[in-house]
Amino acid sequence: MSISDREYKIFARQIILKEFSEIKFNSFRNNKIAIVGMGGIGCPISQYLISSGIRNIKIIDDDIIKLSNLNRQTLYDVKNINKKKVEIAKLRLNKINPDSNILAIDKKINSKNINNHLFDSNLIIDCTDNLKTMSLINNYAVKKHIPLLSCSVVGFDGQVILFKNHKNKHICLKCLYPSEKEPMISRCDQVGVLGSVAGLTALVATQLAINFLLKNKENLDKLILVSSKNLTLQKISIETNKNCSNYMLY
Repeated sequence: MSISDREYKIFARQIILKEFSEIKFNSFRNNKIAIVGMGGIGCPISQYLISSGIRNIKIIDDDIIKLSNLNRQTLYDVKNINKKKVEIAKLRLNKINPDSNILAIDKKINSKNINNHLFDSNLIIDCTDNLKTMSLINNYAVKKHIPLLSCSVVGFDGQVILFKNHKNKHICLKCLYPSEKEPMISRCDQVGVLGSVAGLTALVATQLAINFLLKNKENLDKLILVSSKNLTLQKISIETNKNCSNYMLY
């Protein structure tokens, strides 16, 4: 699909970069991205991906907008309370690039519909921060060999990791968190979250996604810990866990 005159104007400053020559930019923007969870991380990730030129994005969430969302979920305002997140998000994102193709899916991902919604993705971005859903998405991405970017945030800290899910080498979320039981860890609704930390984590995740889509192989299969109080990023290399239940698929 050719670049429209309007898109040339929107992305003019970006196309100047050697990494985004016209041919490379055209290839980059035609990637198909699925974002599961349109909360504090999903909102800014979707904004920056659209702003980087990505045209084809699925946004998946069955929740409605609440007042308590507004400190960190940047696509919504008080006029949107009780409206569907994906519907408002699509309206806002289309205003950034009206030539984009945004599919709003007002559903909760489950074992019955996951293939219908994620099968054609070049990259799945999991912003759900719910272990059961995270595990479901992870297992699906492993079986289908779809790259998976997993993000979460709590308090003043965030974490991001992008799994290649390469056919010949296994590393996945269960290598890192092998237990099937819900861990006793803090959640945003229990200990709180600073809105800017969700945004900071989302920016790191977005740049990791952009680097990956530009064929930059650095920082893959590494857990990136975002600490807002001292403004540091810590990277931890993840190794294959042969006791992982998904390891036998390889």
